[in-house]
Amino acid sequence: MNTEYPLETNNLKEQIKFLAAMQGITMLKLKEAVNTKYGKHDSIRNLGNKLRNKTFRVSELAEIADILGYEIYLRKKS
Repeated sequence: MNTEYPLETNNLKEQIKFLAAMQGITMLKLKEAVNTKYGKHDSIRNLGNKLRNKTFRVSELAEIADILGYEIYLRKKS
């Protein structure tokens, strides 16, 4: 099974939903886990709006990746 996925900035919402579903986690449970671990109080609606409007911060992506068990790497294109 592939455990490495290229970041798709045009399709970030669907990519996060896909990775969460592979872990058996709903977006609501994912956001609750982020809120708990990182002491936040954001709503699922807030997350959905950020993903839809593409106003998502890299730090928020890193938190979600952490909850899903992934790391973010920057790799020079070959």
